[in-house]
Amino acid sequence: MVQQNGSRDIAAPDARHGLRNIRYTEGPRDQQIVSFRSENTWPHARPFSTLVAAMGAHWNPGCWQRILDMIHYTNQQGFFCALEEIMDRCFQPYDALGAMRNEALMKASQGFEYLLYVDNDVMPTPDMLLRLIACDKAIVAPYVMEPEIGRPLHGPARQRNTGVQPIRWCVLSMLLFKTSVFNATGPQFWDSAIGADEGYHFQKLWHVGHRPYLDTDQDLPVFKRPTYPLATNRMSEGESKSFWDKRRDWLLEAPDRAPTDPNDIHQENGEYLPWREVGTPYPYKVLTAGTRRG
Repeated sequence: MVQQNGSRDIAAPDARHGLRNIRYTEGPRDQQIVSFRSENTWPHARPFSTLVAAMGAHWNPGCWQRILDMIHYTNQQGFFCALEEIMDRCFQPYDALGAMRNEALMKASQGFEYLLYVDNDVMPTPDMLLRLIACDKAIVAPYVMEPEIGRPLHGPARQRNTGVQPIRWCVLSMLLFKTSVFNATGPQFWDSAIGADEGYHFQKLWHVGHRPYLDTDQDLPVFKRPTYPLATNRMSEGESKSFWDKRRDWLLEAPDRAPTDPNDIHQENGEYLPWREVGTPYPYKVLTAGTRRG
């Protein structure tokens, strides 16, 4: 396969490969994908389909738009992609992130080939998901540095722009899985973020034969430094209370789904939607009670 502009060039059908998995296709691009997959890998009902699972809806400014632009671009290139915000199930900040991640993998396992975990503070480029898929790894992440400090959030530390590199662990800000990985672990893979860190989870994956990879050619900016829940155990009682009070106040705020430009025409009721323009009707008919389909 040839790399072009960071994404895979899907080959045209080869007459030597006569067997095909027949399914409905939506156009020439979709047919190319099916032909490529039938020759190079195992079949799937919807090849390269991805569920983007956001851990909560506590978006930092501009991050919602970056995620939506990536999803919209991915769909425009012929690769089905959907977004779901996973309900915040935490009673205390971060105490149920494991349950939220488990919920996401159960949803993704119901028909998607890939699951992309994203936090609410990431700022990907529009083509980042497609470039991660093109790495052709079961678990792969972009290159993330801790803001203000410049510390790589993976280990062992890899140099930028050195291709796809094996690692032992990485931050979970943005992480792409083939959903089949979880066939070996079951739907209760993730434990609590308080007491079970990234290193522990990746050791569990290593135990069943999987390791993560890092695409060092893709830099992922994040809005803020990560929160380390276990680090609060080293704070004084007063410092810890102040820290968690501020986090609770922030988590109770309304989701920030506004466009970066308040005058952007691609929005509805103040929420950025790249496929929508202010004042234009929906492209489909809304069914009401008693309406016949067809």
